[in-house]
Amino acid sequence: MKKNAWIVLVVFGFAALFMSGCTRDAGYGQRLEDSVPTLSVQGQGKVEIVPDEATVRFGVVSDEKTLSKAYQDNTGKMNRAIAAVKAMGIADKDIRTSSYNVRPVYAQDERGYTLPGKPVSFQVSQQLTVVVRDLLKTGAMIDQVITGGVNTFDGIQFTSSRIDDVEKEAKLKAAQNAKEKAQLLAKGLGVKVGRVLKAGEATVYPSPTPMRMMAFDAASVKSSPEIEGGSIEINASCSVIYEIA
Repeated sequence: MKKNAWIVLVVFGFAALFMSGCTRDAGYGQRLEDSVPTLSVQGQGKVEIVPDEATVRFGVVSDEKTLSKAYQDNTGKMNRAIAAVKAMGIADKDIRTSSYNVRPVYAQDERGYTLPGKPVSFQVSQQLTVVVRDLLKTGAMIDQVITGGVNTFDGIQFTSSRIDDVEKEAKLKAAQNAKEKAQLLAKGLGVKVGRVLKAGEATVYPSPTPMRMMAFDAASVKSSPEIEGGSIEINASCSVIYEIA
């Protein structure tokens, strides 16, 4: 009987040690910001700059009865456009073919369903992306490529050669704004701001100035368009959790 009692006591002792170990490990896994009083804030930072670069996307769509004529028309017009771009001093590294597509075109009925049979024509489309590092050249370049045969315009995206530095500046402003918000809240609550317990990396939201997509031909453009880049707004946000001292 005494032997059985000793066995029960030993088993109970091991169980108690095991449970205390589990409890201690669970405490170690608790997040620091959940174990102390905290202040959570969201910081915002904004920087505005004037763009000094433009990314222009345009192309040529050719539709001919035969594939060879479609190829010939598209290649000739795009080569003239590329030559016009290079003649304005645009570097080769800033000129890129961004898409090239060939497709047969079939007849359709009045409901828009494709009819069986051979293609009625062939369509070749090609798009070029050009980075213009002198905004004063943008309008004249568009005029030249349209004259050369470009018939689709997929928009202009304005940006800045200093975009990386400006994004860093916006992030710093967001972090400073978060600190100021925390100090203001702490003052109103009658407490003090302690150490930073957790901070999320600032997320940047650029707001460039795009121009809409258009389709046109050389006859629709009477003179070189005046291109105004306006301004770019860079927004950043970050979340910070402070300990209440």
